[in-house]
Amino acid sequence: MKLLLSNGSRDLEAQVVPDGAGYVVALEGQERRVEGTVGESMRVRVNGRPMQAWVRRQGENVVVELRGHAYTFRLRDPRAPKLTRHGALADHTRGELHAPMPGLVVEVLTAEGEEVEAGRPIVVIEAMKMQNALVAPVSGRVRSIPVAPGVAVETGQLLLAITPMEP
Repeated sequence: MKLLLSNGSRDLEAQVVPDGAGYVVALEGQERRVEGTVGESMRVRVNGRPMQAWVRRQGENVVVELRGHAYTFRLRDPRAPKLTRHGALADHTRGELHAPMPGLVVEVLTAEGEEVEAGRPIVVIEAMKMQNALVAPVSGRVRSIPVAPGVAVETGQLLLAITPMEP
């Protein structure tokens, strides 16, 4: 699977290919073999060397903490049109949640008409053999849910719309 990792104005192309009990990850022209436990807290071997890192979702971003440094990335599918920062901000103010990467909807944790708080997990997507809980971008009432469990989604596809609460 090919991904674009956006870090500020810089885009890094990554390719992740399952290989036996691990993955071969190509990033910036270098291939690395990754094996181990992948999840929020990761203990892996990269090219045979042990490493420990923490990964967490923060809105549409993924934050990787490694060796005392935090790296923030936005995952994008290179086949999808580039979403501008302005457009991404507008999605938050409109209360729209879009798929950050291609995957499969595993679970919808809310219903139309239900009130949700910002930061509450509302949709679970499986991508690259990992389940990712996506959170509500704003507090408000769920307006529409155009996806259902078992549906494959592409990067940028609308997953859920929330009518924001008035301040």
